[in-house]
Amino acid sequence: MIKNLLFAITLTVTINSLAGDTTNIQVHDHADMTSNGNYDEWGVFPDGSKTYRKIYLHYTMGCASSGCSDWDYTTKIEVLHRTGQLDTSLNEIIENYELARVITPYGSGLNNNWEFTHIFDITDFASILQDSVEIRAHYGGWSSGFSATLDFEFIEGTPPRNVSSLQNIYSGGCSYTTSSAFEQSCLPPKMFWVDANSTQAMVKMTTTGHGFDNNIYAAEFKPIDYYVKIDGNLTHTQFNWDPNCGENPIYPQGGTWILDRANWCPGTRAQTFDHEITNYITSSDSVEINVDFQSYSWSGTQTPSYIIDCQLFLYEGSNFTNDVEITDIIKPSLKDEYSRFNPICGKPLIKIRNYGSDPLTSVVIEYGVEGGVIHTYTWIGSLTFMEEEEVELPLLQNWGGTKDVFQVSLSNPNGQSDEYLDNNIMGTPFEHVPQYEEKFAVWTQTNSGGGNVSETSWKFLNDDGSLYNISQTMYINNQYRDTIEFESGCYTFIVEDTDEDGLDYWNNSDGAGYVKLRNVPGTWFSDFNADFGTNIIHNFRVGTILSSENIFDKLDVFPNPATDNIRLESASLINSEIKILNLLGEKIYSKTANSNSESISISAFPNGIYTIQVQGNSTSIIQKFVKQ
Repeated sequence: MIKNLLFAITLTVTINSLAGDTTNIQVHDHADMTSNGNYDEWGVFPDGSKTYRKIYLHYTMGCASSGCSDWDYTTKIEVLHRTGQLDTSLNEIIENYELARVITPYGSGLNNNWEFTHIFDITDFASILQDSVEIRAHYGGWSSGFSATLDFEFIEGTPPRNVSSLQNIYSGGCSYTTSSAFEQSCLPPKMFWVDANSTQAMVKMTTTGHGFDNNIYAAEFKPIDYYVKIDGNLTHTQFNWDPNCGENPIYPQGGTWILDRANWCPGTRAQTFDHEITNYITSSDSVEINVDFQSYSWSGTQTPSYIIDCQLFLYEGSNFTNDVEITDIIKPSLKDEYSRFNPICGKPLIKIRNYGSDPLTSVVIEYGVEGGVIHTYTWIGSLTFMEEEEVELPLLQNWGGTKDVFQVSLSNPNGQSDEYLDNNIMGTPFEHVPQYEEKFAVWTQTNSGGGNVSETSWKFLNDDGSLYNISQTMYINNQYRDTIEFESGCYTFIVEDTDEDGLDYWNNSDGAGYVKLRNVPGTWFSDFNADFGTNIIHNFRVGTILSSENIFDKLDVFPNPATDNIRLESASLINSEIKILNLLGEKIYSKTANSNSESISISAFPNGIYTIQVQGNSTSIIQKFVKQ
């Protein structure tokens, strides 16, 4: 019999007991951006009396009231920061700080209700997001249009380090006539003072290339490096290129959406790169910062140009020594940016970050569906302070639970107690994958892309990533009908195109093809869009999903959080062994339940998160509680 476990790290506990209060502020509400220019609104932000461990900007782009534009234009979200200083004309100096940059999609195929939310971590800008703040949504388009909705989310707590200074290094657009002229006028070396309280520093860089009507298609389609130099010494080299436009979550689009570009794709955010320079600064001393671009020559009618925003952050130092943070749940997820490969029924994927000054070499990860089976995995690796990594977790036993919420809890960083618990838990709602019959057919019509052998192929993977079935060699301009039989389980169907232009792309001469799934016998049940770019990733299940209502008992723990006593109640509690474990997994309490309702004194426990294990003859129930 399957051992039954109740995974109940609830979002209510996470938000109310651990992460502190959350403040939400909306500044722009479906603001139409219909012509080139700035769309400014004032927002009332927190007064600065509290600290925040996380600040998010949720930038929801939609179509304007009149519909979406056909073209890809640059949008920027900025803070117009009043410095309190006057220029020579006695006007107040306003410093613009970029928070986010998103390029609009080719919108000809989008309906007027289309929206897409981009989420940005803007925690380090807390000092300029206080009281009344003017927020700018800039639209670089010449035709109507798109809309902007800006929601700011402030989560109380302690950040990994306190910002002592924020300054622009470079900000604005610049034409690339020649390499020397570009470096002199756009990216000259600049001096900054590091105050006595600042011991850490980071350079944040966002740059996108635009224009292509010249002999080398620069700057939009010209891959280059840029170089960060501190006091004349090269410290960082960054490839300024987005190689994944063919996997764009907004697809298909009307223009050349599949082509890789200079750090952006139509409809997506520009990539921002954080360059840590702590090892190259000295407190109470000046530092020279310079960014150089890889040089090139061009000829033609259109001058390459770049939009550059580069900022210097100084910090007082690390607030924690031994701490780990979960920063994102990528699979499963309902976030727009992860829609290309969700929903899933295979291996979850999360992102963790080292929140403490000591290197992070291990962490215990508990995960599962709320009210479902809890799984434990120990990550081993090496992350320096503020470094993050994606972690693929082992398969879930099943995706059943009392609620469709996937939850993750981190503990025991480096085998020690975590100094800061607020950032250890995260949950996300999810959707289940579709369920199909045990036998169906794949119908494929190839186009003329490729030499003799088609650029397009497909395969089925088991939930552990191993190969289950693969297409035969398919030739151009042919139709194939393959019937596949499956056992109960979770599968991933992947269609790949080596030229990254799908089976029906308007800007080539390959013609049109298709990939469809059909019941045997029966009708079509899945008709994939043939203009898919690089690939199609489709997860599905064959067979039934175990219901948590049939295999899980309920354990109530209250109050939660608690100070002096907790009470446990469950229909299967009597005669079960009760254990309480600390974050190190050490047993600090045990007893045998005499009834289905037990009271336990926790007044002597240190404050923190604890795990209750209730082990019966056929049932094992796990619950978390907080002592405060």
